[in-house]
This record gives sequence, C-alpha cells and structure tokens, in this order.
Amino acid sequence: MPEFSFSKSFNFPINQVFDWHKSDLALERITPPWDNIKVVKREPLTTNFLKDGKIILEQNFMPLVNLKWRLSHQNYVEGKSFEDKMISGPVKSWVHNHEFIQESKNKTKIRDKINFSHWIKIKKLDDFTLNSMEKSFRYRNKIIEHDLSKQYANTNGYYVVVSGASGLVGSDLVPLLNSLGYKILILKFDENSTNLETIQVKSIKNKEIVSLNWNPYSKVIPRIPKEIAEKVKFLVNLSGENILGVWTKSKKDLIVKSRLHTTRSLLSFIKTNSIELKTSIHASATGFYGSNKDMKLDENNSPGIGFLAKTTNEWEKEQNNFLSCSKRNINLRIGTVLSSKGGLIKLIKAPFRLGLAGYVGNGNNYINWILLEDLIRIIERSFHDKAFSGPVNAVSPTPLKSKDFFRVIAEKYNSKIFISIPAFFPNLISKELVQEIILSNQKIIPKKLLRNEYKFFAHTLDKALDNIVGI
Repeated sequence: MPEFSFSKSFNFPINQVFDWHKSDLALERITPPWDNIKVVKREPLTTNFLKDGKIILEQNFMPLVNLKWRLSHQNYVEGKSFEDKMISGPVKSWVHNHEFIQESKNKTKIRDKINFSHWIKIKKLDDFTLNSMEKSFRYRNKIIEHDLSKQYANTNGYYVVVSGASGLVGSDLVPLLNSLGYKILILKFDENSTNLETIQVKSIKNKEIVSLNWNPYSKVIPRIPKEIAEKVKFLVNLSGENILGVWTKSKKDLIVKSRLHTTRSLLSFIKTNSIELKTSIHASATGFYGSNKDMKLDENNSPGIGFLAKTTNEWEKEQNNFLSCSKRNINLRIGTVLSSKGGLIKLIKAPFRLGLAGYVGNGNNYINWILLEDLIRIIERSFHDKAFSGPVNAVSPTPLKSKDFFRVIAEKYNSKIFISIPAFFPNLISKELVQEIILSNQKIIPKKLLRNEYKFFAHTLDKALDNIVGI
C-alpha cells in the first residue's frame, strides 16, 4: 500500500498549532483551489468535531464529474494526533494521520502520513497521486504558517459582520477569519425574510459562526441581542449584483440598486442595533477610475466617466456614511479577482484547457488583477492597520497588457492556439460592457498597500496562477 509522508515545523507552541486545526472551517481554509473540493455536510457527534465527527466532501474531477468522499475522524489524542479515515469514496482505502510533535517550547512539527490504495494497482496512478499530494501539502502548510503568524492572542470574542459571505470573496474570507479566531455573524441574503428572526444567545454560546437571514429590501431592520451587538467591531460589505452579463436597462438598474440599497440597509442595521464599529470595509471596484485612461492611477485620482465609474462613485458615497458609526471606513477598489472557483479564470478555463486561448481587441489595454488569497488577507489586515482608510486599491502591483495577461494564462494551461478576437464581435452583444470591462484601459497602482509594506502572496501573475492550477 503506497504511503505519503510530509513534515513541516512551525515556530509556534504545540497547543496553538493543534487548536488551529479545531477551527470550524480549517479544512476549507487549507484545501488548495486546484483540488476542487467542497464540504457538502458535517456530522458532528460531540462538540469536538475532530474527535468523532463525519464529513462528506465533493470533488470536481472534470466537467460534469463529481466524486463523493465520506470520511470519519478517529483515534483522537488531545494535543497530539487525530486521523481521517475514508468510509466510502473514489479510492479503495484512505487513512490520513495527523501527528503533532513538540520540538521545543515554541516549535512544533506537523507530520502527515497518508496510506491509500486505488481499485486498480498501477504505478503511474500511485505516482500521480503522490505528486498531487506533495503539491497540496506545500500549499496547505504555507496557509497554516500565515494564519498562525496572524492569530491574535485574544480577539476579545469580537464579531465580524459579513454580508455576501456565500460569494466568491466571502466564501474564502470567512474560513480565514474563522482560523484567526474571530467570531462571525453572517447576514444571509433572503428576499423572502421578514427580518423578524431572532438569535438566542444561549444557543450560539459556543458557536464561532452565526447566520441570520436578511432581506435588505424589507422596511423591518433585523435586531440582535445586546450581548452580541456589543461584541460586533468589524463589518465587511461584499453585497452586490454581478456586473457580468448583458447590460440591459433592468440589469443595470439591478447593479445599481443592489449596491446602494444593501449598503443603506447595512447602515440601518448597525445603527438600529447601536453597534460601534472599529472598522467597516466595503467592496468597491477599480471601475471607479473610468475605462479610457492610459495612465498610472492611484487612490488620489478622481472618478472617471461611464456607467461603472458613476455607479461606483455613488456607491462609495453611501459607504462613507458609515463614518457616523465606525472609527475607520474603507472603500476597497478591487480589480479582476483571480480564483479557480469563479470570476474570469472559471469563465475561460475550459477553452484554455482545450487548447484555444486568446484576447479581445489589440491587447494593449491593461488588466489590473489580484489573487483571491491576497484580497482576503488585505481585508483582514485592514481591521487593525490604521494606515488603511478611505479608498484602497486592491490590485497587484504588476498590471499587464491583456495580450500578455492571457498569454501567461495560456502557457499555464498549455494552450496550443492563441488568437486575437476582433472587438467587433463582442460589441454586437453589449458594446458598453465590452468597452468598460473587457477593453478598459487602466494602469492602477496599489499605492497604499505598497506604502504600508503589504507583502503580496502572489506578486506576479505566474505566481498567482501557480496557486490556482497547482504549484
């Protein structure tokens, strides 16, 4: 039976390293994007999930092919070890032992051992599995090391209110916040909610993550217990209709309404519950700067022209009203977010993998991008770094012309054909969208991030793609 082994030492006490793995969403946090695994269901038997809980995973192996894994935790020894054993799944057997070894007072080694067997005994298949696990564990341990270094000794039981938690950014942000020790109150969008749902303090006493149905279009404002309201110190507003799609009048109205109205509703929620925020952070967009400026732009530049520029400018004005109840307010002007789970990469992945790649127009317009992992780290750092206030450009410091941007992606996916698509064709579908998004020409500098020495997880596009398709 093949065995995989991986060891890594961390300069942190053994109890801190072990406890990190107890976080509700630790698995979501360390799963590499390219593994395409999502948690379908958890079945805890006791309050300690690692001791005897069961979990069902779904792995997207290829288009339209999803593999189900059912695993159970066993052989738990507090502060020392636990095991994951496959009950059923795509392989014949799978047992993963996690061992924690104290090397010194402030140094801990994690030793992972996985014994597995496939239904068919083929050496190339075993080697492929071993190589895949090697890549995954290198990534996992980089995430663990980062999170351990950012954990706070005492978060005072502070809550972070998150709207848009199920979206592309929120679904990765929540596991990060959970792993760092924050409690999280998710406002879950529900257009049918009456906003009369209540939270019982006793029932959530030991919960790290609490969800409350929220209808931002209702005149009723949700109320939460005073004990929780007093602990809410941070807010992350990620709500908003996806800007992709044909820009009909109704689509554009929804884009505007979903941003302005939900932001106003969030402010009413904060004020109605007498919440005093330390920091409020709102998703904004680089569309603020307009679409036809072939020049370097930073946070000091004024808004441009066009639908997105006007919408984003109005949106930020609504966001700035949070200064009445928050010590700091941040407008996070986000560029093209790179992730295998959604956005641009998910849109182009299939044709690029099949060998057909390309770009629209002459390819000389700049694309401002950011890896999802960097984006969520920037959001969390903004909670406490007082240097971040007002507009902050959440983009990589290395924007690329679109022909270079897509060529790097094509090389990563081994695309054989690389073409230029005349702008005439997509313009027939939605000229305004094409001009403001696909052919937008901005060269945006993350001046505040660089000035305050934010260290990018992925500084270059090649590095970002390594953490999307596999290192």
